[in-house]
Amino acid sequence: MSASDEVRLVESVRCVQQGGSVLLVRGREALRVSSRAGWITDAVGALRCGTTAAALGAHASPDRVRALLGKLDALGWLTREPAHREAGVPWDRQVGWFTGVTPDGQAAQQRLRTSEVGILGVGGIGAPAAQQLAAAGVPRLWLIDHDRVAVHNLNRQYLFGSADVGRPKTEAAADALRRLVPEVDVRSVERRVETAADLAALPASLDLLLLAADRPRNIGETAWEWSSATGTALLGGAVGLDTGYFGPLLDPAAGHCLPCFEVRRSAGFSSTERELESRSEPTPYSFGPTNALIAAYVARDALLFLGTGRCESHGRRVVLDVLGTGGSGRSETAGTARCDCVGHRPAQEAGAATATPGTPPSTATAPTVTTHRTGRHA
Repeated sequence: MSASDEVRLVESVRCVQQGGSVLLVRGREALRVSSRAGWITDAVGALRCGTTAAALGAHASPDRVRALLGKLDALGWLTREPAHREAGVPWDRQVGWFTGVTPDGQAAQQRLRTSEVGILGVGGIGAPAAQQLAAAGVPRLWLIDHDRVAVHNLNRQYLFGSADVGRPKTEAAADALRRLVPEVDVRSVERRVETAADLAALPASLDLLLLAADRPRNIGETAWEWSSATGTALLGGAVGLDTGYFGPLLDPAAGHCLPCFEVRRSAGFSSTERELESRSEPTPYSFGPTNALIAAYVARDALLFLGTGRCESHGRRVVLDVLGTGGSGRSETAGTARCDCVGHRPAQEAGAATATPGTPPSTATAPTVTTHRTGRHA
């Protein structure tokens, strides 16, 4: 940066006086700067408001100023954005949160404010995810589902109430989202999705499609067929009795491929695991908190991807022990979504099990274990 470039310390960095030094802290990162000469406190105060290297020269020598700004810039703690002043909006506090992952929090929020997301399946994952996306500032949502609200949905699908029982889920969810965020534009598509042609009602301009449906069994392949043809990123998540997962986020622009991901994911399966996965069905049981947990991770990664272009599940699947009772904890399949197949061959042609992105893997990360867990519920 030049001496005349105005820069500002991002909102999420805190300043703590500690003995003869100043500790600058963001999350789990910290930078200690000696304050014996007394200049650092004034410099940090100036950086809070926005200043230049030349102006900071009034507080310290040019070498000290360059060293401080160099360290702060390397940490991603400096931005050229003006201070955020858009008060009175639901996402006011969110802009500062974004500076924990990117220096330019306002730019990330603006990308959210111009995005468009489709949600396939408005159930235990899709309904709470839609709620979080709308509240975060995503201006347009497309909801696609054929189902109607049932009494047994109400323990986990928090957009709905008892008065909604019997209504189409897309219609009831749209009404609830508009009550939450009056300016959100919600488009409802009441339709059963069995082939990629059934997704033709969705615009090809979508920035992201969330897969939150678990039927029919090949719904993942169907969603990917549409996504890869339109160049739309795809992110799924699901939860079973004791495990759940989110990801992979598959982005055609990044060269991702669902068949290649499935080939690699299942490469270490035992014959028993292949058999169990081929026969697994969605569990008929559900528990609101575990659905909400996975839905929150899906929404988090969707918002991070839309705002910054990166997230934890980009090209990978993260599997969680949702019970927290000393099970498998957290595992992931990393870096396995790149495409190197010829003509995007279906996974089964390469000898892989054909689980959809809605099927939590059972013992995929430990193929020698003989205790198997299957089933999912969206």
